Parts: sequence; C-alpha cells; structure tokens
Amino acid sequence: MNRLLIITLFFITLLLASCAVLPPLQKSKLIAIFHLIEISNYPEAKRVAEEMIEDENANQWPRTWYARGLLCQTAYQEGMRRNNRRMFELYEDQLYVAYESYEKALELDTRNSIAKQLAPKYILLANDFKTMGTQHFNGRRYEEALRAFEKALTINESPVLIAYIDTNLVYNAAIAAIESKKKDKAIKHLKRLDGYNFSTNVTHLLSSTYLEKGDTLNAEKVLQEGVKKYEDNEGLVLLLADLQFNKGDTEQSLLTLTRAHSQDPDNYIFPYTKGLIYQKTEQYNLAIANYKDALKLAPDESKIYTNIAICYYNIGVEIEDNSRLLTSNRAVEEEREKSKAAYESASSWLRQASDKGGSNQASALQLQQRLNRLNITLDATSD
Repeated sequence: MNRLLIITLFFITLLLASCAVLPPLQKSKLIAIFHLIEISNYPEAKRVAEEMIEDENANQWPRTWYARGLLCQTAYQEGMRRNNRRMFELYEDQLYVAYESYEKALELDTRNSIAKQLAPKYILLANDFKTMGTQHFNGRRYEEALRAFEKALTINESPVLIAYIDTNLVYNAAIAAIESKKKDKAIKHLKRLDGYNFSTNVTHLLSSTYLEKGDTLNAEKVLQEGVKKYEDNEGLVLLLADLQFNKGDTEQSLLTLTRAHSQDPDNYIFPYTKGLIYQKTEQYNLAIANYKDALKLAPDESKIYTNIAICYYNIGVEIEDNSRLLTSNRAVEEEREKSKAAYESASSWLRQASDKGGSNQASALQLQQRLNRLNITLDATSD
C-alpha cells in the first residue's frame, strides 16, 4: 500500500470520527468531496459540495464549508499552474469564495478544531491574492488590484495566523487605491504606513492625497510632521514651503525654509527657494540677496545666475515704469540711468549663466531677446 493511500485512509478515518453528528449520507458526501479533490475531479466535487451547502443540516457543519474552501483553493492553484481556465474559474471570484467558505467554517467551528488546519491554507491564500493583485495592477485594472491586495491584508492579519504587518503589501494597496481614485482608502493605507515611518515618499503621497480632497489642513500637518520625523528632508521641506506659499502664507513658507537651512547650512536649495519666493512676490532685492547666498554654496548652478539676471531686468522695468510718473526732466534722467544700470547688471549675470552652461534655458533666451531690443550688450560689469 503506497504512502499516499495510507495518508488518504488515515485522513478519512479522522474525518469519520469527527462527523458523528452527520447522517451517513452526508458523511459519505463529505468524504467524497475530499476524495474528488484528491483526484482533481473538481466539477464533480463542486456538484457535491453545493448539494451539501444547500442542505439545511449539512450547511451548519464547519467541515462542509472547509471542504468547499479547500476545493476552490486547490482547483485555483492547480488551474494557475496548468493555465487551465476551467479549473481556476470553477467558481466566479474563486479565491474570494475560498476565503468566504473558510471564514464560514471558522464561524461554525465551536470546538476550534479547524483553525490550526487553516493556518497554512491562509498563508497560501494570501500569497495567491498578492499575485492576483499584482497581475491586475500590471494590467491597469486598479480596482481589482486594490480588492485583491486588501483581501491579502485581511488574511495576513487574521487571528488564525500570527499577527504581522506586511508593509509592502499595505503600500501596494495604497498605490492601487490612488490609481483607482479611491482617495479615502488611499489615505487609510498611507496613514498606516506613515505611522510606521515607512518612507518620505509615503508622507508625500499622503499629503498629496489630502490636497486632492481639498483638505489643506491635514496635508500641511502631514508634511510638518514629516519634516520633523525625517530631520528636515529636502523634498518634504520644499513641498511644505510650496504648500504654505500657495495658500497665501508667504511668511510661514519663508520661515520653513529658514529653519531647514539652519539645520542644513550647506544645502543651497533652501536660500535658492527663498529667492524664488521673493522673486514671485516682486521683492527683487531680497531675491537677489538670497540667490547670492545660494551661489556661495553652489557657484556652478547656472539657473541661479539666470534668476539674478531676471531680477535685475525686472528692477530696471520697475524703475522705468515709475519714472513715467515724474514731472522733472532731471529726475526722469536720473531714474533712466538707474534703469540702464539694472539692465546692464542683468546682461552681466546672463553672461555668467551662459558661461556656466545655462544659455539654453528658455528663461535665459527670452531675457536675452528683451535685452537685445534694449540694445544692452553682454559686456557690462556685474553688480
């Protein structure tokens, strides 16, 4: 007698012993399901299983539901291995039917005799749902991917298994939720990850998702906490400063950048970004001062030279515009000289940007065209 037959007979003996409350016909049907699964006769196993599910007595016994769950899971796994659609589509949403059947078995199992048997089944089932979720995601079926990933999470955190958190799986669920436009679910999963300090990217995604919902308050709070948690991470600082600036809190935005620069004084990006803010708010002298601070740390950054040139050009335009309101010819002439000096400084800084390889920037080309129209050459001395 071979080993497989011995194991099968032993299992059937145990099953008979635990089925004493069932009538003989129902016992034989239950045994038949397990045998049919063993020989891969899944359609017939399904027919018998569904007969027992419909029976008002048999459907109250946990092993009836366990058998159907095992059928669904086994047929699905073999079908996927063999690429046999008839096996893995024995039921609609077959893996979900397997899970629901196992859960029903647990619900009816007052003796707690099935939980241990289910533990290895649940581990495999969670892996199958992960694989399914990945396949759906790669196929851009994001709602189906989210559903599968969330079911894998539910199984992983079942009392049947030793509780553990698969943070990568939570992340997959979060991304699938974002792609399927399920913002509340995305926030749920991202908040969980952010609580585990998963990554700065998660903090960014969580803040962005809040913003998409129009929740600026929570978006800012998440970034503020992230800046503290990740020790003034450059990306999060810039996101926070940008959010504060866009909601009209320029002073707070500048303060955020100042604090970050005090913690990381060798990073040019913070004074540079302050320069951008001052430039956008037409405080050109303050912008130039911060750009020059940034240049001390990054003297080869051509974009800084270009922005200084733009600031000087705008100063020249402002002076020229204001001079039109003057009535004294002498005052007008003085202002024009100041304006010309600003344009010449712009030209000089633009030349330096060109020397650093920034002459092909769209902003640099546009500025050069404007200066050409003013007959300002690139030979002036920088301010």
